[in-house]
Amino acid sequence: MKSSKRAGRITTFGFAVGAGLLIAAGAGSAVASAAPEDSGHTGAATSTASSSSASSARSARPSTGAAGKPKPTRMVSAGSDTSAPVVKLQTRKPAPAATAVSTKPAPASDELTSATAPAFKQAAAQRVLTTARAQRAALDIARDLNTLRRNIELLIRHQIDDLRQNLAALRSDLAAIFAPGRRPTNPDIPADETPGVIGTPRSREGYFIYQGQTNTCALSTAAMLIGQLYGRDAMPTWEQIVNEAATTPSYTKPGKPIYDRVNDTFVSTTDVLQLLQTHGVTPKSTEYTRGQGDLALTNLKAALTRGDAIAVSVKADIIWGNDAPDTAYTGDHLITVLGIDMNKNVVYVNDSAWEQSKGMGMALPMKVFLSGWAADSYTTITAVAAASAQATLAA
Repeated sequence: MKSSKRAGRITTFGFAVGAGLLIAAGAGSAVASAAPEDSGHTGAATSTASSSSASSARSARPSTGAAGKPKPTRMVSAGSDTSAPVVKLQTRKPAPAATAVSTKPAPASDELTSATAPAFKQAAAQRVLTTARAQRAALDIARDLNTLRRNIELLIRHQIDDLRQNLAALRSDLAAIFAPGRRPTNPDIPADETPGVIGTPRSREGYFIYQGQTNTCALSTAAMLIGQLYGRDAMPTWEQIVNEAATTPSYTKPGKPIYDRVNDTFVSTTDVLQLLQTHGVTPKSTEYTRGQGDLALTNLKAALTRGDAIAVSVKADIIWGNDAPDTAYTGDHLITVLGIDMNKNVVYVNDSAWEQSKGMGMALPMKVFLSGWAADSYTTITAVAAASAQATLAA
């Protein structure tokens, strides 16, 4: 602190000395301009010009007073016939001139100080504002960079997830094209409540409908779900469920029926849900992303444990390879899930695309089932008996 004060004092002193030297130099210039030439001989015109020049050099501002009277000249005889005007040298007069030069700038200095004080304050205020703006700008830049970093991380994560999904889909498609056909297997299903068996596959495998050579897997599956919840007497036949769909307006295709028997049209999942509701069933459809496979399987096991009737959408060509039935859509093929055998790591299903001897109580390897299910967004329909129907059954 003391060293900084000392430096300030030295700087102030140096500035004062420099200012004094400048003032002295200005005064000397004024005296020199008022002095005669070395020869001591100058004309009247030259004397007048020098006087005017001296007057200009002595003051920074134009003089407002009356012009001074020219000094009289006297004739000095040098013992010759030639005489010349000689300017009388003043030895004491320049002092007031120097004094005038040195005292004149004082008011100008005061005026400069008073004039620059507001400018200095304004400059200081501007510096403060500039500092605040710089701080705000720095905060904004830091915030923008942080947001950009998060967005880039999110973009990269999504790109990686998409790449994984595309590779999984490519693997499934290649397996469906080049893998050998898989014939359905119908092993003996363990009894209900067997340790390691989730759900009641033995009791539910009998609720089966064959769709024939038509595109009615969704309608056949809906009828099987109704049978699992309400029993065989309440379960519609294939003819009954198809006629009902052909005479019921579609919710997804306004002005058209749910199913067109002539054109053998595709039945949407939404229309399947509406049909189930008309039969006293409360359905719920859920889809998952490819990264949620574990969650989808966990929820499937929980629904089987609760006793819900369950259908899932799969890619038939992934499930069955080259042996997939012609009536099974390569995508959005709906089948019912009866249960899971954790001991054998298989899933028991009913697939209406196959005749009863093959399609009822099929055992799909868990890995194959998950591949076909994942390719269709793990679409799952869980169905329970409506509250009013449950009250009727209880009575």
